[in-house]
Amino acid sequence: MKTPLLLAITLLLGACAGPAPYAGRNLVQGQSMAEVEAAMGRPADELVDAVGYTIWFYPTAPNGRETWAARFLPEGRLVALEQRLTKENMPRVVPGATTKSEVREIFGPPWKAYPLARLEREEWDYLVRVDNRLFDYLVRFSDDGIVREAYLLHDPVYDFPSRK
Repeated sequence: MKTPLLLAITLLLGACAGPAPYAGRNLVQGQSMAEVEAAMGRPADELVDAVGYTIWFYPTAPNGRETWAARFLPEGRLVALEQRLTKENMPRVVPGATTKSEVREIFGPPWKAYPLARLEREEWDYLVRVDNRLFDYLVRFSDDGIVREAYLLHDPVYDFPSRK
């Protein structure tokens, strides 16, 4: 009797652990920013892209490996709700060509960002899921804000069910 109750409490607490991007599944194109905020909460980050759309980001790291982006027209109406941490977006990051602002627009805010002083780089770390395996996607920038390296690293520690 205690086990099912404990399991139900654990599942309920886990559902409350972070932002609720899943609440966005009922959103439809054309809804207002206020309606999106009511459904998903306040965004962790936002920007205006090169086309003039406002993008609100809802990252789930470190417990999740998704970043949802609500994209709005300049007049504040929802265009789309998109998952940004995908393997399809990774080829858009081109060393020597892609800028820091472009990476932020593609993936949203990094889970972690830190300087690599000895390498004269700044590294952004994104937690991602690719083909049901867990990875870190690392993007390194030089002082001029240009991507110099991008790595998809698998850590075998994620393969052990007790450590997920």
